[in-house]
Amino acid sequence: MIEKKKKNPLFELFMRFVMVVVIYTVRVYLFVAYRPKIEYVGETVKSPRLKTPSIIIANHTSMLDPLMMLAIFFYKKSIVVAKDQVEDPHFSWALTRVKCVIPCDRFNLDTEWALLAKRELEKGNSVIIFPEGKCRYDGLLNEFKTGFAFLARSTGAPVLSVGLEGVYKIGHRTRVIVGESEKIERVKGIPSSQHLAERSEYFRQKVWALKQKALGVAEPPALPVAAETPAEQIPGQAGNDDRGNT
Repeated sequence: MIEKKKKNPLFELFMRFVMVVVIYTVRVYLFVAYRPKIEYVGETVKSPRLKTPSIIIANHTSMLDPLMMLAIFFYKKSIVVAKDQVEDPHFSWALTRVKCVIPCDRFNLDTEWALLAKRELEKGNSVIIFPEGKCRYDGLLNEFKTGFAFLARSTGAPVLSVGLEGVYKIGHRTRVIVGESEKIERVKGIPSSQHLAERSEYFRQKVWALKQKALGVAEPPALPVAAETPAEQIPGQAGNDDRGNT
């Protein structure tokens, strides 16, 4: 039997200090470089310091989106991150030492992340989720996975929809539109897959409208329902629409 190597407590303490420095440095950089322009369009939320622990959902168009969401909703928050990224050697040294990260296996049935997220909500922390599960670069939105809806329905935590412009260029103020906080009715029993899919699509359309507002689109085009939304066409991979889908 191979004995698991013990971690050096002094080294771990030092690394946690390093991560605190990194986190604050990245936050300052994001606010200075991209100067996020945050607009609150609802009546229930007027500040990133949320009064009620919430499930915060947003569209995903850039790898910088998670960092920007963490920078904006900086206090009392956790974020759901793909387990394969947490285990990736390039990121694991940091993600495994940040207490706010909730790993989620996006390729297999995983309920552990929901239990961890529930505990975070019970502790008074909001949970940031990107329901698409991956970035989409062609302007549309992928299907929203139903995990956030199940979590909201089972805990009673409100869902806060956010629309991200997704443009990160030095000198350009990236826009973030924060919508109305809304609850999914909490009832006893296991919700049907159809009910969760319907609620997920409802919030998908809501996030789409907020994203269009962030982009400054006066008359936003209609977003097809998830079942009718074409797969993203990746340059050089025509005919392989199912590649990378989860």
